[in-house]
Amino acid sequence: MKVYLGRPVSGELGPRALEAVQLAHRALIDAGADVLCERVADPEYRTGDDRPELIAEMMRRELLEADAGCLEASGRSTGVGFEAGWLSGRGRPVLLLYDADAAPPSAVARRPPFEQCVAFGYRDLMEIRPAVVEFCRSIAPPVGLRVKG
Repeated sequence: MKVYLGRPVSGELGPRALEAVQLAHRALIDAGADVLCERVADPEYRTGDDRPELIAEMMRRELLEADAGCLEASGRSTGVGFEAGWLSGRGRPVLLLYDADAAPPSAVARRPPFEQCVAFGYRDLMEIRPAVVEFCRSIAPPVGLRVKG
């Protein structure tokens, strides 16, 4: 299963967003997912590092490849809402993580518009791993039907 990992890359990160993405990244790997967009979990990767054209090309390529999405939506970014909408609109399951101590700016995070889009507000960063693991369990194909590749 290929999971698109997202967070704002051209907008503003939430106060705990980077830590949350790093925890989600580790949980996805431990759950056996192939993680797309791993660069967003790198503490050296900063918003504004890439040109908008490069971001758009990377998003296009990796969104087309994704079976699901795990997005940190606490910050201000049009990209995260676009990614969630694109994946959900194509029937791909999406987990939207957001800092429950600060209202998420996106209406998509507050009230996901599709049933395969699930929002999870964390108050403690230690809540992220179990939420991601449960999301992976809920979207994994039955054992006899797993496809490699």
